[in-house]
Amino acid sequence: MSLNHNAYSDLTTEQAELIGRIGIEWSNVEFLLGQLLSRVLMTPEFLGRVYTDQMGAVQLQKAITQAVEIQRVRYCCRVLDYDLLQAINKINPAIDVARGMRNRFAHFCWARSSDEEIFGTAFSAALPHQKESERDFRTLSIDELKLAHKSVWDIVEELTKLLARIPESTEEDALTMKGLQPRSWSVVTRSLVAESEDQQP
Repeated sequence: MSLNHNAYSDLTTEQAELIGRIGIEWSNVEFLLGQLLSRVLMTPEFLGRVYTDQMGAVQLQKAITQAVEIQRVRYCCRVLDYDLLQAINKINPAIDVARGMRNRFAHFCWARSSDEEIFGTAFSAALPHQKESERDFRTLSIDELKLAHKSVWDIVEELTKLLARIPESTEEDALTMKGLQPRSWSVVTRSLVAESEDQQP
């Protein structure tokens, strides 16, 4: 039986709304991390999605850290200045905390302790004397949920500001260097439709 599937333990509207808001903002964080990686690697955003689409937040953070180090060491901060690179690295700890909170909401079973508190458990096989058992249970007050939402909201705002400071590489720029012009989406669509029709028996 699910913990929250009765009238006494189901989350209140406010509790459920706050969890939902945290989830929404976390989705923004993951999308912006993908954009940030593409910018630091000086890759057009659409092309960058070829690899960022396959990466979770942890992989994106590791890749961004490595890309920042490349900018610092290989390019000697000539493309992105030192202060900007430091600011990118500085936001990582806050993202780690927000990711941990998001993962608990995704993988724990949650119920209402009271209108002011919820509790979650992973129902793991860890025994009471094992450290894992301590990590598999968590209580959160309304105030803590509000603070968690504000934290992840602030991360989104900071990532947006960082992106605004990084020059954007566009497909147009890359193709112009080769003396080419990008095709419009309407032309691409017509081309794909024609190829599909040619392949039909």
